[in-house]
Amino acid sequence: MNISTFQSNLDFIKSLYFREEWKDEKCRDTILEALEEANEKILDAFGESMHILHEHKPPVEAVEKVIKKFPSTLSYKGKENEDLDDEDGQFPLQKAAYYDCAAPEYVPVLAKEGMRHQVGGEDARGGLLTRIPNDPDGWNTLQCLVCFEEEKSNEAARLAAVKELRKLGLLKKNDIVEYELLYMSLIDNKGSHIVFDYLVEWDPDALISSCYEDMPLIHAAQQHYYEGPSKLLKAGFKHHPDKGGLLFVENDDGMSALDSLFAERGQDKFLEILHNILSPTKDYPILHHIFTKAPKHKEIFAKKFPWAGHLRDHNGRSLHQALLSAGPEVMNENDILFAMLTDNQIREKDPVTTLYPFAAMAVGEHADLDSCFYLLRRHPSVMDNRSRANSTFRRRRKKRKVSK
Repeated sequence: MNISTFQSNLDFIKSLYFREEWKDEKCRDTILEALEEANEKILDAFGESMHILHEHKPPVEAVEKVIKKFPSTLSYKGKENEDLDDEDGQFPLQKAAYYDCAAPEYVPVLAKEGMRHQVGGEDARGGLLTRIPNDPDGWNTLQCLVCFEEEKSNEAARLAAVKELRKLGLLKKNDIVEYELLYMSLIDNKGSHIVFDYLVEWDPDALISSCYEDMPLIHAAQQHYYEGPSKLLKAGFKHHPDKGGLLFVENDDGMSALDSLFAERGQDKFLEILHNILSPTKDYPILHHIFTKAPKHKEIFAKKFPWAGHLRDHNGRSLHQALLSAGPEVMNENDILFAMLTDNQIREKDPVTTLYPFAAMAVGEHADLDSCFYLLRRHPSVMDNRSRANSTFRRRRKKRKVSK
């Protein structure tokens, strides 16, 4: 029997009883029982079909139609899970997001309708925050969606789903840190990590604030994924140039990512990673950060990245100005640069503090007056410059006062 014949029979029976042309109640009850059984089988059929969307690939609009007609299919667990308790079986949204049967293009509509029908519970966001049954890591649906672990997974479709969930308000910015989404999106080494890139652009601070297993992201990645640190370091230099990227993010033991990567990868391998990131453009002032925050490594970095010695940082500071601004103690740890200060450098004001080098050496708890006077003796004219500047300032104030 085809569907049109079945529909014709239903219309005939409905008409017959509606007009009271047929009054046999036993016949009616038998027909209703058959229809109820048929309805259950219809729900099972659509429920099972919702679990294999990746196979028959219906239009998203068709999936939405089925859900609106048979909303119970959103929570259907499937025959393959009959031996499990209800709480242990996956529902269609999870199947669509899970990497072994992924059909991410259906995730937004399943989550949106799931939200309306409270799939997974009132606070489960339509099932996105529901744990995947029997997942060895205990991940939820959202975490599995951003993970690109299988070769057959469609990374572009996952990104499109993530964008649509954000548009629908079902993916929130704080989810990135709370559910460790940056870590999840870094897992596969074969993909282009476009989901990771998108999440970082949305919340660059998550690069620093994210953790996995109570470890900062950069530390967790280097332990679990060999290529992970390279991707993270590159993103860190882009989004946090003023902090030295992620190199100085510390773990609970107070060890920076820089020292940890040196220990884990070895000097040559780690420097090669940084070389591949920084040397193609040669526009990142890596030496500014190493000389001020990790001076014990300054020689090997200066040898590997000699081009960085002539750059200026995000504040417009040259290398020697960055050292001076960090305080006399830091400058004294880099005494060779102090000894090599040129006349022009001694006469150049800091672009942020407007202090001359001699004045920078005279401030703070580690003030070095000997170095301060040494610079003054080399170029006492800077005091004349300051006097002229102050005199000009006083004259301008006086003129404004007279004009009133």
